Amino acid sequence: MGGVGFDRPRPLQNDDDIDGFSSGTELIDHWVATRARHAREAGTAVVYASFCGKTLAGFYTLSAQSVLRASTSGWLARNAPLQIPVILLGMLGVDARYRGQDLGRDLLLDAVHRSELVAEHIGARALVVDPIDESARRFYEHFGFRPVPGSDRMFAKLH
Repeated sequence: MGGVGFDRPRPLQNDDDIDGFSSGTELIDHWVATRARHAREAGTAVVYASFCGKTLAGFYTLSAQSVLRASTSGWLARNAPLQIPVILLGMLGVDARYRGQDLGRDLLLDAVHRSELVAEHIGARALVVDPIDESARRFYEHFGFRPVPGSDRMFAKLH
């Protein structure tokens, strides 16, 4: 990881301390506090967490998803089945105490790398994100994510 003292992201464990995480974005903070462990236990998403010591510094989630070909266009829909397999980057958050240390970038690059590895084994056409606001949209765009006409989502090719 680029930031000094950050562990490489790893799946969240039951004994990890996630209390006190505060990104400054209510939706993300509430999700960590109330849903992160449940998502893992229910098998709906894997939470990859990066710690600074024992403090949760940042995280992201990955899960399988499909996109209806009829709801998109361009390269994503071209020569694709009716249900296009994708990987969803559902959440990405950095604790406000660790902003400006490239942790968000490092988390995103780790998510892309893991998604590319998964796509080699199960097939997935793209990594998809739903930016929470314009700042997030610019962040993802900077790393090559592009909107697909007809959707607010952004996609990055995996192949």
